[in-house]
Amino acid sequence: MTETKKQTPAAILAHVISDLFSPLLAPTYGMIAAMWLTRLHYLPLGARLWSTVGIAAITALLPLIFILALMKMGKVKDTSISDPRQRTAPYCASILCYIGAAFFLHALQAPSWLVIFFVGAAIVCLLSLIITKWWKISAHTGGIAGLCAAIFWLARNGMIETAPLVWTSIAFILVGLVAWARLYLNHHTVMQVFAGAALAFAIEYTLLSI
Repeated sequence: MTETKKQTPAAILAHVISDLFSPLLAPTYGMIAAMWLTRLHYLPLGARLWSTVGIAAITALLPLIFILALMKMGKVKDTSISDPRQRTAPYCASILCYIGAAFFLHALQAPSWLVIFFVGAAIVCLLSLIITKWWKISAHTGGIAGLCAAIFWLARNGMIETAPLVWTSIAFILVGLVAWARLYLNHHTVMQVFAGAALAFAIEYTLLSI
């Protein structure tokens, strides 16, 4: 039964959605949104690409290398870190990477709201790590909901210059799709995906609004 389910189109789609919107990639998507949807798109293309690649290296590549090293040592069984007992070291690494990303952007004299987005990501990751000690909260919905909160805040404050309603709608739809994927793959319960999304959205939106 389980093997058959893995081969269905819906299961394949769920895996693709989970991989495309991995928590490791959410910060990079946030950076892309900042560089191409807001007034920062007036910056030279080279500057936007350099800063985006830098963020991808710090928040996606470095944590992935760390996770793969843990897998090789038998400390983690998969890149999604399905077992919550194995999440402590990867979460700590991600927290450090988010803080590093914030310092990186501050050094580039990025707008304060962009720096705050990564500080928020570090706080969400820390709280998720604490919660995971007792309960398996969804990192996937947390990652995409944090991005959604940032886009919603930017749109509400008139900082998305092209089709803000469209981009906000897409962001909320993606939260729903990621939640569906995690539920379909039986990686989380409804409450776990909801809690992950609610925590990240609340933290990011509150910090950006202060």
